[in-house]
Amino acid sequence: MKNLLSVFFTALILISCGSDQEINDTKIFLNFSHNVDGNPVSMDDLSHTNLAGENYNVLTLKYLISDIKLISNEKDHEKIIKDIHFVDLSDPSTMFIESDIIENGSYTLQFRFGLDATTNVTNSFVNETFHTSMSWPEMMGGGYHYMKLEGSYTNDSTFYNTHTGPTMGMDHSFLCSFDVPININNSTNNLEYAIEMNINNWYGPEVVNLEPAIMMNMPTQMNLMMNGMMGVFNLQGLLD
Repeated sequence: MKNLLSVFFTALILISCGSDQEINDTKIFLNFSHNVDGNPVSMDDLSHTNLAGENYNVLTLKYLISDIKLISNEKDHEKIIKDIHFVDLSDPSTMFIESDIIENGSYTLQFRFGLDATTNVTNSFVNETFHTSMSWPEMMGGGYHYMKLEGSYTNDSTFYNTHTGPTMGMDHSFLCSFDVPININNSTNNLEYAIEMNINNWYGPEVVNLEPAIMMNMPTQMNLMMNGMMGVFNLQGLLD
């Protein structure tokens, strides 16, 4: 009888330990949204005003983010969600990411805006949908654009092109980290978050004027990088 009780309690301990370490079926859904100081993005009227006082609209918005991952707050562990993602405001299919099942734990989200110097190499992504539209001219450093933000300003026939990328091979990509806790345990349902871009924040606090071409303008590229690091993106949890 004593041996049977010992086996019984041992089995209970093993079952209990196994349940604590169970990997559930929780996934994370990331949705991309865009606004201009909280207002919907206008593709028609020149209803947006940047820090320089210039009125503009948005006709094109395409960008790359990379190394999208969850960083564990409890141990030295990272969960890669996706290596590279291309967002095109005109294509709804590019506006979300679905992760694999995430192990229990406490995490924060991080990604890189653009591609770092190691990854951003000419013709590295010839089979990707963004290869042709996002290629950066070889004579200007090669690789791929980080972003194409285009539209009209001042009037309907004056156009700006806010193109960011590796001017003369310089790495102007940057990390975006969010202090929003992402906690997953055995009872957690799928989680949904919005990655919000405030387009107007590209143009301040470091004042960036709208121009037809900035690809070779190193000071402007640096200012856009600084503005991006200071608060273009925000992470917002979405309730069921």
